[in-house]
Amino acid sequence: MAAVIAVVGSPALVAVPAIWMFCADEQARQWSIVASLAVVLGCLATVALRQRGTGHRSGADIFAELRPVPGNTPHASGPPALPARLPARWPARLRGAAAVFCCTTAFLGFVALAAGDAERPAPVDGIVAEGGVIQDVRVTSVRNSERHNPSRGHDFYTATSVVALPEARTGRSVPATVSTNTPEPLRPGSEVTVLYAPSKPVLGAVQGKPGPLRASLDGAPLTPGARTALLLIWLLGAGFLGGLQILHSGGFRTLTRWTKHDRAVRGRCTGDGISQLAPATDTGAGTGTGTEQSGRKGTSTKLDQLVITTDGGEVRFVLDDATDGYAEQLGAEPLWLCWRARQKAAQQLTPAVLVGDSGWALHGQMVLTEAERLAENNETAIPGGTGAPVDAQREARAWDPRAGWPLRVGRGAMTAAALALVLAGLLATTSLGAGRWWAAAGGVLCVLGAVAAETLSTAWRATEPNASDEKDPPSSATAR
Repeated sequence: MAAVIAVVGSPALVAVPAIWMFCADEQARQWSIVASLAVVLGCLATVALRQRGTGHRSGADIFAELRPVPGNTPHASGPPALPARLPARWPARLRGAAAVFCCTTAFLGFVALAAGDAERPAPVDGIVAEGGVIQDVRVTSVRNSERHNPSRGHDFYTATSVVALPEARTGRSVPATVSTNTPEPLRPGSEVTVLYAPSKPVLGAVQGKPGPLRASLDGAPLTPGARTALLLIWLLGAGFLGGLQILHSGGFRTLTRWTKHDRAVRGRCTGDGISQLAPATDTGAGTGTGTEQSGRKGTSTKLDQLVITTDGGEVRFVLDDATDGYAEQLGAEPLWLCWRARQKAAQQLTPAVLVGDSGWALHGQMVLTEAERLAENNETAIPGGTGAPVDAQREARAWDPRAGWPLRVGRGAMTAAALALVLAGLLATTSLGAGRWWAAAGGVLCVLGAVAAETLSTAWRATEPNASDEKDPPSSATAR
């Protein structure tokens, strides 16, 4: 269900600002945007109906449902062999990057909707209907000229001017009064660029720069300059933030096939929590505690972690998101903790994976100093070597509990998102005048509210007390 919603809803959301910026036909633009917003709203309605039918689920319930069903492969003796190939991690990374891209698109989309107008002003609409053209005309008189000195930018002059509009049929000039905005003061005999109808000059004229006038004539809601600027900000901003999301989740490094640089050790999950990873420079020796101390000031990194207990001590298995629900589902099941031991300059985390005896694989990262400590104690083995056999016939299924977000997303987040869609539809189909920026600000606040509601909901669930019977939390975790 999550995949279907993502495949249908994400393109529909991205299509809204694209249609707004590039579609010049007013009716086609409005109907296309309304249809796209209806698709996204339908996805939200589908999630709400599904939750109503099955009930809103907690993290632990969803994690249990999405856990791969263990196979019935018997193990002769000792721990089961590792699979020769691990499931890929790209679906989870793609989902995170797509979520960031869609949120950025929503923010920039409201800015683009506010910067343009859904409908032509009534005078411009009448001129265009009569075959309007853009032409330089002569000024015959100027009054009420006023100089403006803004805090930013260049000075400009406004005035009420009378211009001579040539009539196409007779060739005579018809006077028309226009409000002018020019970088230099106007005088009788000056020329200004206007949009008017040569076949019916009595409709008047609209003065402006050629670019905005051309956009009004073509029916585009944005000027070419504004469209180009917003498009660059949208693509570069969304691409940059999506890339940051991928880097935050471990970049493109992953464990799918074993190499000579990989290591494995047996262990069990004994807890979860949050800790801080100190900067790479002047880092104190790893002690297995939840917070590494640094000898100098620097920015530490928050780690959402599972605590894996091995014969050589406790180590942290770092996840990309909150760890609520994982430890309860893992319980005390024996598992393989595997990681890539090859270290690059200033690298503190390395790709890692948990492989359960029941046939699941959970991707994450591991702190290198703790991995090196296990290697020093001769607790590790090379996959495919003595102590960590590999079975080409064995398969492991990816355990990705975050794929169950439609079952646990909060109603507050969905309500805020639905309200944002309504405001977007209003901006795309109605000319609100000065109220456009207020409506756009409300839409941005709704998007922020939806993200904050889901983030705070997840954080609240992550700080609920554990229902386990452990008397003392693990030394390397902050008890939830």
